[in-house]
Amino acid sequence: MRFSTSDVREGERFSYWRDAVCDAYVQLGCEYDRREGFRGEIKLERLSKLSISRVSGDSHRVYRRRRDIARSCDAFFLLSLQTKSEASVSQFERAADLKPGDFALYSSLEPYALKLTDRFEQLVVQVPRSELLMRLPSADLLTGRPVSGKSAIGQLVGKGIAQIAAAINQPDRSVQGHMQDAIIDLIAAGLASVDNVKYEMSLPEQQLIARAKAFVHKNLSNPDLDRRMVAAAMGMSIRRLSEIFSKEDASIAAYIRRSRLEKIAQDLGDPRLLSLSISDIAMRWGINNFQHFSRIFKDRFSLSPREYRARAKSNGHN
Repeated sequence: MRFSTSDVREGERFSYWRDAVCDAYVQLGCEYDRREGFRGEIKLERLSKLSISRVSGDSHRVYRRRRDIARSCDAFFLLSLQTKSEASVSQFERAADLKPGDFALYSSLEPYALKLTDRFEQLVVQVPRSELLMRLPSADLLTGRPVSGKSAIGQLVGKGIAQIAAAINQPDRSVQGHMQDAIIDLIAAGLASVDNVKYEMSLPEQQLIARAKAFVHKNLSNPDLDRRMVAAAMGMSIRRLSEIFSKEDASIAAYIRRSRLEKIAQDLGDPRLLSLSISDIAMRWGINNFQHFSRIFKDRFSLSPREYRARAKSNGHN
């Protein structure tokens, strides 16, 4: 598939590009500071496991918002490999500045932003979450972290992904499947280097964090969910679990609270749930102290739950 602004009239190019980006990837928003003259192209290959695209264009911003997440059921990791000019990828308040040869991972399940400079080029690989988590359980901890194309592992991984992607259009489906697996393996290897060099938790600790987070998300609707329950599920003491979480600069209680608030915010922005009251939605995610809930929700989103829902409804109508 090919999307190119050269195929449309100049005044319609950025609107076309915004729609093309959503068609090629996940539901996204785009911003462009200039009124006219935008240029962009996406060459996309959808395969049995992966989607691989070569993206180029002018300076603009791409962002995945909570309302975009609420409107879709996409569950992917995306990897941007910079091949020309510069860009930045940010997620979870982590920002990766990318120069040619550098790459970074981001997840479709959480908000993210990309800033792209003029005449940029990227190779973007979209991977099902389950495929990467099977190889690297700590992948969620490594989004928004750059892997340098100047490092030995970064150079090997970046060139390997680019070379396999260039030859992946094979008539033999079995060969193509092995090539897709090789790309996912390379992504996991490249991100593992971030674990070893820049991340202060050991791999076993990262795996425990990933398991604990998975347990939290599975049990968010249980009002009894707390650090004791999580520690018991992990087979460790509360003290040890808290010690591991402290390396992420957040407590397990804060993670549970943030996760609940994010789910509630998604539901408040979902037009299919307008028949539910705010308290009904809060109770769906284990909240039963509504006075406290309103205060922490406003602290997190700078709007009350009622204001947040009204704004989401207004944006949905625009």
